[in-house]
Amino acid sequence: MIEGFLSAIRLVLGLICLVGVGYGPAALMTAEPREIALTERLAVSFGIGAVAVTLWMLGLSSVGVRFSLLLILAPLLVLSGAALGTVRGRRAVAADIASLGIRPKLSFRGWEWLWLGLLAGLFLYATLRAVLFPMWAWDAIATWGFKGKVFYLRGSIDFSGFEAHNYYPNLVPLLLSYLYLWLGQVNDHLVKGLFPLWGAMLLVLLYRFLYRLKLNRGSALGLTAFFALNGATFIDHMIIAYADLALAYFALGAAGFFYLWLWGAAPHGSLGVVTWFGAGLCWCKYEGSPLTVTIVLAGLLTLLWLRPLDFRRRLLALLYPLAGLMLGVVPWRLFATAHYLEMGSDHILHFFPQQWWQALPQVLLGLVNPVHFGVLWVAAAAALIIAGRSLFTTPRIFLLLLIGGNLLALVFAYAVAPCSAAEFPFYIRGTLDRLLLHITPVVGLLIGEGLKEAGYRQETMGNGCQGREIGGAEKKASN
Repeated sequence: MIEGFLSAIRLVLGLICLVGVGYGPAALMTAEPREIALTERLAVSFGIGAVAVTLWMLGLSSVGVRFSLLLILAPLLVLSGAALGTVRGRRAVAADIASLGIRPKLSFRGWEWLWLGLLAGLFLYATLRAVLFPMWAWDAIATWGFKGKVFYLRGSIDFSGFEAHNYYPNLVPLLLSYLYLWLGQVNDHLVKGLFPLWGAMLLVLLYRFLYRLKLNRGSALGLTAFFALNGATFIDHMIIAYADLALAYFALGAAGFFYLWLWGAAPHGSLGVVTWFGAGLCWCKYEGSPLTVTIVLAGLLTLLWLRPLDFRRRLLALLYPLAGLMLGVVPWRLFATAHYLEMGSDHILHFFPQQWWQALPQVLLGLVNPVHFGVLWVAAAAALIIAGRSLFTTPRIFLLLLIGGNLLALVFAYAVAPCSAAEFPFYIRGTLDRLLLHITPVVGLLIGEGLKEAGYRQETMGNGCQGREIGGAEKKASN
């Protein structure tokens, strides 16, 4: 009993240190610390810390140094502390402390209390369900969790003697190894507490992005709860040790901050966050690199279509996600080359047209499967209709290009998958929901835009007006 309690405390301390590693860089990148709420900064710090810790562990393995908490955390916490010692860092800390000192105003209305209660209940259920059961899903046992145990027991990234998709990026296994170091042992129960926290951080980012898009608090909370509770996929991934939830979190952060930047509604320094989250995408899972490329292409096409006045300067912003791509890919590729690891080239050497035509209707059916995502994608289709012409005259086209591009990329991925004709339908059935999860949080932003547009039209009709600008950011972006 006491040992279990102490282990839980060690797990919490490990997660706090993870956030602490990312808190300094997050504060340093923010030119105006008061533009970011404490919850948003913590959600960003969690992602930056996860990337920094695991890439540092990769670096330690590259030079033959065994893992230890002191070697992993001490240099990174010193760097984070140095960042907090700068003018920007001190301002960020002061702003966050001031926000903690403000007495909270419990002015939530009835519906807002309901949304908060549903989200709190979901997080409590997911946490208990995760930590009270050991790893049980296939990829958790055979890939991510297995490698996490091996890396912990061997004290380094060591693939000798086993094959578990060794060419996959290793952010999640290394984080599990990091938490095992804190626990002092392999504990498949408590270590899964990482994933409900990851889900909570994703929901915080989604809520803050919706709020920045000028939805009121009740609408942003309601839409966040709507996303979280539609279908079983998101909830399932909060209780199993898969990398897909982490990928969805990094995809939302990278795409969301870039989208807000297109509107002129992002906090100062958010493009630096895009770099870190782009690195997390690529370092998290094999599908992260094409997803990052899709963000870059969607951003490029959006700028080419809208042609803002500062077009050339804005084009340079695409270097931020590209820098994230390099940060997330190059170190791992160099390590893999040095250790003669196969990189899974079998997935790109062939194209099977029959699989393309088999996959296309299955992907479309997966979007409306109520077990996977409820009516979330149906709501997204309604948002597209409501948005109407604004999809092509505002940065909203970025969301359309990003989501549509990733759906096409998903069908293409199935078309190049080396799989027998008999097994292919089962392969789609076993992977489709989690592959769709990667981009589903961005769909939440699209629904938010549709909800905002519907409110705008209702207000316009009620006032008898012909039109008005929404939130003020639209004019800045469209210019």
